[in-house]
Amino acid sequence: MATCSEINQRIEQQWEDLLRVRSAFPTMRDNVIGAQHVSTAPFYLHHGYHIRLSFPQPLTRETIEEVNQIGRWLNESYVIRLCALLEFYQIIPREGQGRIDQSLEGHEAIDILRRLRNALLHRSGRHNPEDVDSRKLYERIVQTFSVPAESSTTAVIYPVHIDSFLLPLTAACKCYVKGWFQTSSQLSSGD
Repeated sequence: MATCSEINQRIEQQWEDLLRVRSAFPTMRDNVIGAQHVSTAPFYLHHGYHIRLSFPQPLTRETIEEVNQIGRWLNESYVIRLCALLEFYQIIPREGQGRIDQSLEGHEAIDILRRLRNALLHRSGRHNPEDVDSRKLYERIVQTFSVPAESSTTAVIYPVHIDSFLLPLTAACKCYVKGWFQTSSQLSSGD
């Protein structure tokens, strides 16, 4: 069985892999339309990833949207991998095989993680404003993580921003892992 430290190191490795690849596909704004050279976003620079992107043609709105779509896809893929990692180590039970321990710090984030992973894998992967469960999940993400977002009744994608959602989600998962190990060790020692 893996230790708390080993699992949190695996989480940290996933996070570093995401930062590395996202630094090459940062979210771009309209202010770079027409540019052919763009530095990665300050968020990645702050984390030590100094990348200068060069494009063969001046950036258009369409190219920017393509890069931003790749970034969203990478963020969503991280959610799926993070949840799979925690399920693999049985930190969180697979759907229908137990409950998330609500006494542990980070349980709200873990529940959101699992529900979002399910929405990304077992539904269209898009937020459906017509669906009550999808709308509740969207609103929980926004409220729990103070994520800037559109209205849950008009948005079509989940707000999986790397800085305001994935960074605190990752920290909360690591807290939950620590609490899970502390609880497990107390139970096994008979406390």
